[in-house]
This record gives sequence, structure tokens and C-alpha cells, in this order.
Amino acid sequence: MFKFPQIKIADGTIESLKWLALLFMTVDHVNRIFFNSSYYSAYSIGRLAMPLFAFVFAYNLARPANLTSKIYLKMSKRLLLFGLLATPGYITMLHLKSILPLNIMFTLWVAVTTIFIYLQKGGQPLAFCIFFLGSLLVEFSWPGVALSVSFWLYLRKPSGLFAAFILISYFLLNPVNNNNWAMATIPIIFLATLIDIHFPRLRYLFWIYYPLHLTVLVLIKMLIQH
Repeated sequence: MFKFPQIKIADGTIESLKWLALLFMTVDHVNRIFFNSSYYSAYSIGRLAMPLFAFVFAYNLARPANLTSKIYLKMSKRLLLFGLLATPGYITMLHLKSILPLNIMFTLWVAVTTIFIYLQKGGQPLAFCIFFLGSLLVEFSWPGVALSVSFWLYLRKPSGLFAAFILISYFLLNPVNNNNWAMATIPIIFLATLIDIHFPRLRYLFWIYYPLHLTVLVLIKMLIQH
């Protein structure tokens, strides 16, 4: 009987995936802010960022005993804080008329809240409600949150069902992105299981980078325009 494999990746390699996602995201945001997304290649590169963020996020959450109430509260506070700090730059970048959809930090917050409530006794119905309603308000909507949760489910307990959830989430993400480039992260994740990269963990720099780079890029554009 076929047994779905456990995904194991070295800590340094996981960290390098995070920074690869940051690089892809930055390329996309430079293209959006300065060139109105006119470079399709840069836009396509940017579609790889979210699935990599979702995978790294889920991988770290799936570590044994890594989603205690204390860790959940700490992660929630960080996601909400840095999501709020990034909101002005995010709204300006996308020329939004309101604060919706909320940026990817809130997408990950909906995912981690869904997972945390799911783990509580009798929490599955509430977890589904949080997933369904919260996904309406955030970037990448249901497919983005579903991909994050599906990664976590598979990493915690590999199975054909959870692998199918991941693939379905990818396919649903394609219309949101208007292309299929997100699926290019599947071989990247597979490759990550085969290599051991020694990459230092820069914990707080990751959190700071997201709102900071948006703010800096928007300010540079404003200076150029004036």
C-alpha cells in the first residue's frame, strides 16, 4: 500500500525558502508600484511568493507542540501588528478604495486562527466559520487560506486526502492570479527536501521587512512623481 511521504526540510533550507519568497514578492511589488504590473515576467515571478510563504508558515506550525496557546497568541499579535503597519503601503500600491482586501499578513492570521480553533475540542465548526468568513476579507481569499491550512494538514499527517486538498487549493489559486505560475512552487518545495542550505535565521528582519519595503517603495514613487 502506497504511503504518502513525510516532508522533512533542513532548518536553513526552510529559512532560505522564506527569503526566496521575499525576493519574489519584492520583484512583484517593484513591478506593481513603478510599472503598473506591465512586466508580465515580474508579475509571474510574484505569483510564487504566496505559496512559498504559506508552506514555510505551515511547516513551522506543524512542528511538534508548536501551536500552544502561548505561541498562537504571540504569532497572532505579530501578524496583526505587522499587517496593520503594512496596510497604508499596501492600499497605496493596489490603489484600493478601502482597506479590503487585507494584506497577506491577515491571510496568514486567518489561517493560523483556523488551525488553532480546529485543534481545540469541538472547535471544527467554528474553525470552518472563521475560514469561510475570514477568507472573504483577505488577499488571495479562500484559495490562499485553504492552501496554508492544507499544507499544515499534510505536514502534520501525510495522506492522499490532504495532498488532494493542496492540489485543489493550487488550482483554485490560478484564477485569482490569472495564471498558473503558483504551481511552479511545487518542484521548488520538492527540491528543498533534497538539499541542506546553511542559512542563518533572521527572525525579526522578516517581520519588519514586509511593511518596511512597501513603505519605502511607495515613498520613493511619491518622491519621483513630485
